[in-house]
This record gives sequence, structure tokens and C-alpha cells, in this order.
Amino acid sequence: MGSGKWTISIERGAQRQLESLTRPDLVKEAAEIIDDLADDPVPSGAVAMHGYNNMYRLRFGNEAYRIVYRADNKNRRIIVRAVGPRATVYGGLKG
Repeated sequence: MGSGKWTISIERGAQRQLESLTRPDLVKEAAEIIDDLADDPVPSGAVAMHGYNNMYRLRFGNEAYRIVYRADNKNRRIIVRAVGPRATVYGGLKG
């Protein structure tokens, strides 16, 4: 996707979801993954989400949790849309 840092923004809802994770190890793991997206916006393990434009998901927390984000290639920006348990993280997402 090109060299150099990408800007990361976290939507308000995703920030609340991140802060509501009950285990500090999950918060730390998710924060590290999100920070790493600035260097590699589509790392190994990122899966493109069908039906969404430039939207990806990453697993964490023994694959029970997801980070859902959009890669804005034009502006070199990552927008984190949701963070949480796999069972609930996709609710309310729109293209």
C-alpha cells in the first residue's frame, strides 16, 4: 500500500468499545494492533469484508475479538469503526 505512516482515527463508538473491554490484556493487544496499522494498513491476517469498500477485520484475543476498520487509500488514513467480541462487533456497521 505504499511506504510511510498512515494516520489513524478511531470513531467515537469504537473508542467506547475499546475502553469497555474488561481485560487489560485485550485493551493492550487491540491498541498495539491499531497502532501498527499506521505502518502496515493491511497486515497479514487482515480480511477484506465482503459488501464493504476498503473495510477490513482483524482478529485478536485468541480470535474471539475483532477490530473493524476502513483504509482510506487516497488520504492514507485508517478509520477504526468497531472493536469488540466477534458475536456483536458487526452490528450496526454500514458501508
